[in-house]
Amino acid sequence: MLLALWGKKKRVAFLEEKVLVGLEIIRPTTEPQVSDIYLGTVTKINQKINAAFVNIGYKENAFIHLQDIPEAYRLHEGLKLMVQVKREGNATKAPLLTGMIEVSCGSVVYSYGKPFLAISKKIKEIDKDRLQQLVSPLLLDNEGVILRSASVDVSPEKIKEDILQARSEMEEIMVRAKGSNRKIHEAMVSIPTMLRSNPLVNDKAEIICDDAVLYHDLQVHFSDVSLFREKGGIFSAYNLEVAINRLLRPAVFLKNGASIVIEKTEAMWVIDVNSGNYKSKKEVDEVAFDINLAVIGEIGRQMKLRNMSGFILIDFIGGMSRVQLDRLREQMQEVAALDATTVRVEGLSENGLMQLTRRKRQKSLIEEMQCACPTCEGSGYVSSVQTLIYQMERELRGVFASDPSYVAVTVTMDVMDAFLDEISFDGDIDWMIADEVRPFYRISQVEH
Repeated sequence: MLLALWGKKKRVAFLEEKVLVGLEIIRPTTEPQVSDIYLGTVTKINQKINAAFVNIGYKENAFIHLQDIPEAYRLHEGLKLMVQVKREGNATKAPLLTGMIEVSCGSVVYSYGKPFLAISKKIKEIDKDRLQQLVSPLLLDNEGVILRSASVDVSPEKIKEDILQARSEMEEIMVRAKGSNRKIHEAMVSIPTMLRSNPLVNDKAEIICDDAVLYHDLQVHFSDVSLFREKGGIFSAYNLEVAINRLLRPAVFLKNGASIVIEKTEAMWVIDVNSGNYKSKKEVDEVAFDINLAVIGEIGRQMKLRNMSGFILIDFIGGMSRVQLDRLREQMQEVAALDATTVRVEGLSENGLMQLTRRKRQKSLIEEMQCACPTCEGSGYVSSVQTLIYQMERELRGVFASDPSYVAVTVTMDVMDAFLDEISFDGDIDWMIADEVRPFYRISQVEH
């Protein structure tokens, strides 16, 4: 893996055989982040949507589902309670909170208020029994613990240490939970801690870092760490700037000639599978199945890299048999099982439409790195030349009806040419050419 630091911004790229398989971008922000803990005040309760709105000292209220408020609280407007960010907000949705506070520490996720012990589904049954016998005696009243998949490879002493550390951290948080609406715990973790908890990192991982201070910190935790000293930047040297920019584009081209197109809408992500330049002498149904099967691995990779979440619809090439459809679903389930974020295959229709859900916690890469276009306001489209010339004709007729002394139109060359070719207009206009990429015009007038 490669780590690049520039000022306060940090980027971590995970590579397997020189292919980008994971990306973390860490930058300072004042917005509520996943696992941040706040002391908030309930401002409004809406029983119709089974939720409440909470002031956490941020510019807008967050919201919380009523079932996520512990029974120990007597719910009412004005109630002060400790809450944790469960899902980050975006341009259209407020942050989602929970009153079930959790603290992550190494191999465990610790909570207080309700007694339970849960073990990752990825751990085998024989190991679950061993871990349950180990951890159960360590828990106090009202303590809850989730054992992560990494706990199966951790020593009993380390699991005990993680529980004690999490318990101590929770006690400190509860002491700080006094006063007005404010953040009482920031979930930002150090780079070494983040790497140790990442499933893409193991004891044999090679780590290359371009920061001398971080390099020495990482040497304490990992055996194969080297310092990047070349000019030009570590990401440029490994051609990762190009790879990251490609993640912001819709089209993804595979080596076999096939391609997928990824689009984000307000409600869902849509992935369209195309044969492209794929060539084969097989029958049509076999070609469709081969292409569909070949793109599944890349779809899984793109979901992780782009941090896609929520409802995901995949439009595979149709014409497959029932046996092929079942095999396609099995392959997608295998890919989903490798994702650290929960992915469920919800359905697959006979014409090749597959429905997935991927748990949402953080913003997608697009939301993190881009904003809505001020020209098209996020639609991805701008008005065409034909639309603009007829719109301009209507506006000009209204302008000349008011009998101005002077009218100037600042316009792009393509719009002016189309207007003069297609519109019959007798008004005296002073044309000014604008240096704009998109079709554009602006009317200026001077009244008598």
